[in-house]
Amino acid sequence: MRRSTFVVALLLGLSACGSNPVEDRYYSLVLAADDASQAVRTDAAMAVLVVGPIQLPEYLQRPGLALQVGANEIRTANHHFWAEPLDEAIAKVLVRDISSETRDIVVERDIGRWTEGGDCRLRIEFDKFHATDRARVVSSGRYWLSASESAARREFDMTQTISADGYAHAVTALRQSLRTLATQIAEAVERSSACAGRLNDE
Repeated sequence: MRRSTFVVALLLGLSACGSNPVEDRYYSLVLAADDASQAVRTDAAMAVLVVGPIQLPEYLQRPGLALQVGANEIRTANHHFWAEPLDEAIAKVLVRDISSETRDIVVERDIGRWTEGGDCRLRIEFDKFHATDRARVVSSGRYWLSASESAARREFDMTQTISADGYAHAVTALRQSLRTLATQIAEAVERSSACAGRLNDE
């Protein structure tokens, strides 16, 4: 049964027998995004979209990958970890993907005091970004596009079936969900009165 096979494969990473140590594994969304890399555009005349902050629920702020079991239980893997803080990885991937979807703006990541205000800002709040015991990955939440005093809010909710067992395939599917989200955001920038008007005035 497909679901049973998937659950067994993932739950093996949640615990390990003391007499049989399990090797730790690390997963990178950024390395998975290499296919979206491109030259950075630095035309001073181009408007700037700043990505961040990325807000995650508490269970996604842990280094271990999360697995939803049943309707409301979350388990965190003991030997399968994100290679860097998940909020930073998501921001880096979205910058690359949104950049690949747009031609008239520069997309930058919010890195605190080193990031200038930009012409428009993107803030994202995730409710879900994990695998489930039904051989799926889920990604949902909301984002805000803002410029000056105006802001536009939009919800997103994506579910994708995993084609093979294991956390590596779950990470690949989660990376794909970010690509889909980036496409939605790029289209929203074009339509949004909060951002598009400001960017088009440049």
